[in-house]
Amino acid sequence: MSSRLCAFVLPLLIATSAAAQTPVISFPVSGPYTVTGTLRAGQPLTVQYALDRLKTCRATYSGMDTWFITVEYRFDYGTFQSAYVTTQSTYRREPVPATITAPVGARTLEMRFKNWDRGSCVAYDPSSWPIYTFTLQP
Repeated sequence: MSSRLCAFVLPLLIATSAAAQTPVISFPVSGPYTVTGTLRAGQPLTVQYALDRLKTCRATYSGMDTWFITVEYRFDYGTFQSAYVTTQSTYRREPVPATITAPVGARTLEMRFKNWDRGSCVAYDPSSWPIYTFTLQP
């Protein structure tokens, strides 16, 4: 293999290896969530959410979806932050993975999902406390 080819392929292999190791928390349409990989402090993780878990608050305007779903998350009982798990595709909402990074030294991750629309409807998954809680490895 030529050195030019090695210089091109090696960074791709490293990037692919790192991406393959990013843990994923998946929330299917029904049933419990699954965690693939190990959730670690100081490392990114991906959240995948099936939009039909939250079926309410689905207003439209002129045929376009005017609702959003976000993951609200916090580490070690701190302040909530949020990231979208929806994106607009023409007139429809589509799921999009959210990637968040746990701070170095974090021990717990809590999350819930918020669905809201332009008509002021708001719904949560889970709908009440306790929310989804995960332990992070050092």
